[in-house]
Amino acid sequence: MKQKLIFHVGHSVGFYSELNNMILAILYCQRHNIDFELYSKDANFGQGKGWTDFFLPFCKETKWDGHHYINQRYENPKGGKRKLLMDFYKFTHPHTYLTPDLWNDFRHIDLTEMSSKEVRDATKPIVNEIYRFNKQTQAEIEDLMNSINIDEPYIGFHIRGGDKCTETNLLNVNAYIDKAESLTTLRKAFVSSDDYRNIELIRELYPYWSFVTLTEEDSHGYQQNKYNISSADKKHHNLINMFASMEYLRKAELTFCTFSSNVGLFLGMCMGDKAIGVDFKKWMIW
Repeated sequence: MKQKLIFHVGHSVGFYSELNNMILAILYCQRHNIDFELYSKDANFGQGKGWTDFFLPFCKETKWDGHHYINQRYENPKGGKRKLLMDFYKFTHPHTYLTPDLWNDFRHIDLTEMSSKEVRDATKPIVNEIYRFNKQTQAEIEDLMNSINIDEPYIGFHIRGGDKCTETNLLNVNAYIDKAESLTTLRKAFVSSDDYRNIELIRELYPYWSFVTLTEEDSHGYQQNKYNISSADKKHHNLINMFASMEYLRKAELTFCTFSSNVGLFLGMCMGDKAIGVDFKKWMIW
């Protein structure tokens, strides 16, 4: 009997971290002839249905609530009722992997089977297949994108703040501009940031540039714990803003980002060499 992975997306962290790891899991399954199935009913970005709240379906999806308890992001349960439930599930589904069973394998695929560039290039068709908004989400994104005006060609900047500082040192805004000015003569840019103070600073320091953004003035750095307790309406609003900003970044001539962020990781998958790392020269799974 063919093996299957049931991947739990939207378990606990930011959207693009969840998405990136799902893309890597799909790539791993493709290379190892493993069927891929989704569980997203309890997704932290969802509004009740999970993945299809915002995106078109792309694979079979299980609705069994038990995956909320046994199919965690990093590791299988160690004890208690969750461990008993998982053991029973695995006994009755001997050919099924859960997310943590293959976590280290698909996270380190570039070190064991493929180069980082090969992984990046192989993920692009997966992104094109699965990252497709449903009709309602697409309409909301287009409405928001049309609320600002930026003519092509332009470049993109993704400047991350917030709780990213717990994982890596944040770069000053001048690092992004210096990198851009060394590679292009364009001085018109769409800027995405989770902290509006970065928008104010970059406009103050570089008045000869034209910067457009969807970042709202009350944005002062993304914090996952604050997002988790925000209302459903606020989550929806923030996600549409994030998706619209990502569309502007993906359409840019070049986009300057940090490859140590999940947005930068995703942009590399989408854009290839048109995504430029400010922190690292080469795209990588970090």
